[in-house]
Amino acid sequence: MAISNTFPRALQMASTALILTTWPVALWAEGSPSQASSESNGSAAEVASLSMAEIEAAWAAGDFVSVRQGLQHHAETTGAPFAQYRYGRVLLEGRGGPQDLMAARDWLERAAAQNQSEAAVLLARLYLSAPAGGPPRDPARAAVLFRQAAVRGQAEAQYYLGLLYGQGTGVTADPVEALTWLQAAAERDYTEAQFELSRAYASGRGTAEDPAKALHWLQAAATAGHAQAQYFLAYALDSGQGAPRNRAEALNWLHRSAEGGFLRAQVALGKKYLRGDGVEPNPQEALRWLALGVQADNQEAVLTLGLALLGGEGIAANPAQAQILLTQAAAEGQPAASHALGRMLEQGLGQPANLPEAVKLYRQAVDQGSTKAALRLGELAVAGQLQGMMAPHRMVPWVETLSGAAARDWLQAQAQDGLRPAQRAFGEMLLAEGEAETAAQWLTLAARAYDMRAQHQLGRLYIQGEGVEQDYVLAHKWLNLAAGAGDAKALEMRAVVADLMTPEQVAQAQALAREHLETARSGPDAQTLRQSVPQAASQ
Repeated sequence: MAISNTFPRALQMASTALILTTWPVALWAEGSPSQASSESNGSAAEVASLSMAEIEAAWAAGDFVSVRQGLQHHAETTGAPFAQYRYGRVLLEGRGGPQDLMAARDWLERAAAQNQSEAAVLLARLYLSAPAGGPPRDPARAAVLFRQAAVRGQAEAQYYLGLLYGQGTGVTADPVEALTWLQAAAERDYTEAQFELSRAYASGRGTAEDPAKALHWLQAAATAGHAQAQYFLAYALDSGQGAPRNRAEALNWLHRSAEGGFLRAQVALGKKYLRGDGVEPNPQEALRWLALGVQADNQEAVLTLGLALLGGEGIAANPAQAQILLTQAAAEGQPAASHALGRMLEQGLGQPANLPEAVKLYRQAVDQGSTKAALRLGELAVAGQLQGMMAPHRMVPWVETLSGAAARDWLQAQAQDGLRPAQRAFGEMLLAEGEAETAAQWLTLAARAYDMRAQHQLGRLYIQGEGVEQDYVLAHKWLNLAAGAGDAKALEMRAVVADLMTPEQVAQAQALAREHLETARSGPDAQTLRQSVPQAASQ
């Protein structure tokens, strides 16, 4: 298979499969975690003398009291490391009696001292997870135990040791050592290691970036049933990043990942069915998968389903349910949700129309980053529907997002009425339309009234001689004022123009800037200026 020389950044940034501080420790391999039986199959002496085969049979029958007593007898009398390991595990999980983490540690330590690899791994995980009532967290001891088992070829220990070296937990961080142990575990078909190794090759951790190897190990993990690997393999195939594009195969892997319980895959699959992205639209399937995301409180699913329930995407409109979901998403900072709620209120969708409340939601959406909401507010302002709700200067940034004659006329009218932000915005609009000379006139008015952006723009015009006669002194003056108001780019531009000026010209420009400030401070609006305008730099 031909391999792309890129690999999805999403895989490179995927979260580590296991967080080292929260590894679970209840991992008995056989059977299901049934409750301990309250009955014993015979006297204590008979139970104590059970063979290991009989203990396994008691386990299969759910008689964990007998399992516990039998393992205790073998561990104490024979000293067999396997019996010590199994008894330590029973104590750790609380089967057949109370959980006893400290006793579990002691028996696992005895088994590990006899090179019982499973005991070493389980004990290391106990030291890392540090559950209440157990031994304190000891990453360094965990690393020693993992290495003890890893050198004997135990794949699980090799994987965890690779994670420790990758994160510098209990050992000095060493990406090359991490890669070595992950490679060893992956080659022993340890699925988690295969996925982590694919991430290492994708991002170049401990090795040069190698998209081909990244894809190889990703495919190995996905084939073994690793749901997260299946998701990222689907992403690579769907986007053509890291693998030849094959959307049909991508969909198959996405299905496997979703059915394996990986939340991001479930949400992604729901969106695909909703929008017909690489698959025939299927509203029922979209609802099924998105509902799982909503149940898991995934905000992408909440927003997507909330918007879909407004109608128009094959799903029957349900404004009441849409409002519930969108309100939740808006509270989480989703701008599209706030914008949609505003639209519902403006249009009276599922509730009486209420423009003032809609405007509040539009403004919330703008604060959250919605350009659509800013455009709608601009349209409302130009149409005169915001009159009486707020001062005109608050509307200027929204009108600026519009194009066309209506926005131009509104800004011009406000500029002519002396509204400083409108003068600057109208000047910038004229500048973009090629009317530099008229633009400079409006920008000058705004700059004199201490509009920082206007001062910056005017300084630039004087440098370039655009719409005005080229004049480095005036350019320095206006850039100096803008820089003093906090414009970092104006500060950089001022330094550039200063290099083109004589010392006398720089001094003249500084004097003009000071004069401008002093005139403003002694004028009728001096108090307002003191409150709103920082002192311009004079260097």
